[in-house]
Amino acid sequence: MNKYIVKAMLFGAVALGGLTSCELDQYPETGLPTDQTWQKLSDAANYNIGLKSAVRSICGGIYAEKPDLQSDLFNMTTANSTSSINQLQDWSFGSASGMGDGLWANCYGVISNANNIINNIDKINVEEGSQDEVDRNYYKGAAYFARALAYDKLARRFCKAYDKATADQTLGLPLVTSIDVNYKPSRSSLKATYDLIKEDIKQAKLLMGENDVHNADNSLISYNTADALDARISLNCQDYDNAIACAQRTISKYALCSTAEDFANMWKNDEGSEIIFQPVQTKDERTNSYDAYISFSTANNGYSPDYIPTQGLIDLYEANDMRQYTYFAATGAVTNDITDENVVIFNKYPGNPALVKTSAQTEFYNMTKELRVGEMYLIAAEASYMKDGSGLSFLNDLRSKRGATALLNLSGAQLFSQIKDEWARETCGEGFRLDCLKRWGDGCRRMTAQHLTDGFLRNDPNYLDLNVPATDKHFVWELPQNDTQANTNLQKNWE
Repeated sequence: MNKYIVKAMLFGAVALGGLTSCELDQYPETGLPTDQTWQKLSDAANYNIGLKSAVRSICGGIYAEKPDLQSDLFNMTTANSTSSINQLQDWSFGSASGMGDGLWANCYGVISNANNIINNIDKINVEEGSQDEVDRNYYKGAAYFARALAYDKLARRFCKAYDKATADQTLGLPLVTSIDVNYKPSRSSLKATYDLIKEDIKQAKLLMGENDVHNADNSLISYNTADALDARISLNCQDYDNAIACAQRTISKYALCSTAEDFANMWKNDEGSEIIFQPVQTKDERTNSYDAYISFSTANNGYSPDYIPTQGLIDLYEANDMRQYTYFAATGAVTNDITDENVVIFNKYPGNPALVKTSAQTEFYNMTKELRVGEMYLIAAEASYMKDGSGLSFLNDLRSKRGATALLNLSGAQLFSQIKDEWARETCGEGFRLDCLKRWGDGCRRMTAQHLTDGFLRNDPNYLDLNVPATDKHFVWELPQNDTQANTNLQKNWE
């Protein structure tokens, strides 16, 4: 059995979330029989707590940083000493680098938690039409959503771009829908992978219902989160009609920030009307910081980020675009013995004061906005363009709210170019860029760097001058070596 998948299965089978010591005392010291831990609705609630924690672990932080740091949007400074991340920047990482091991393990942890709930929750008897039945349906629907989210995250890193014409012949993921530690799955096709994901979303929406009370709390999985994920996945799977429908439905429920102050508040204090799904953190339960983008050296009394935005990214914005003065800050920075007062740092994650434990000067934690309505405008624009060449109205609706000027009389390749640029403007630093380049069939040519003091930026081959074609194998990460060695049924990506 795969090393990481089997660990995930074992964890999911006993992940009891909020079980109290009294509840645990009911069971033998040698184990927790599954049948005995699925007797009442509070058992399901406890497993749901564990599921929420597992979902939080795969959202944002390093898992959002890596795809964007590999892309054309950021340059590495000489302050960075993390060799594995260095290999992302110059696309030199090999099959034994472990680049995706953490994501793989944590996503299969989510999948195992979800499988445990999906396969066992119906053992709990509830009265038909009762609130208990509504709650049971919600927990099961949330598990379907979580499984879909995890498989989609894995497919984006470890599989090629989805193409309807070839998806049934393209390698997908090893699909696990039950808990069996002896199971050694082979890889499904990409079509089968996304068929499961789409069916999971369908079940999630059916079970939670459009009037789900959890829609009002953006820290919780809900019908709305499932609908937004449906839009994201439908664009990826070239189902443009459904992508547009789901995106429009979501747009009708979530307002874009009306002022620059509201927009900045969303990124600093993790509050705002745009947020669809944001797994909760507290200062005692923090996870997945964005410290590759922003850090402070007390020794040198200055910002010392490992990565800074390219000048090409900064230049995509107009002066009045609120994203320009929210996402970037002209603070200057230090790296080793070099200080440059002209450095513009990436300030999209400036640190929520409510998450500070000891020092606001050196701690930068923000809650990950896993789904937000800005993305829905981009999905609607791109899907409309791919369907019939339209999409400009969705693009301008987003741009006008961001303080950018409207784009006029655009069509064809010019419109598509602006849609691509708008993805970068809106979602930079959130982990979308590599997916976008792969979906569009574009290569990766790193944008022009900021003009800084010699030695501030890493200047080895393929750092500043990276230019790789769309066919480069590193667009798709290799499966974890531990898993391919433990389970010879798994076909590797790079062989």
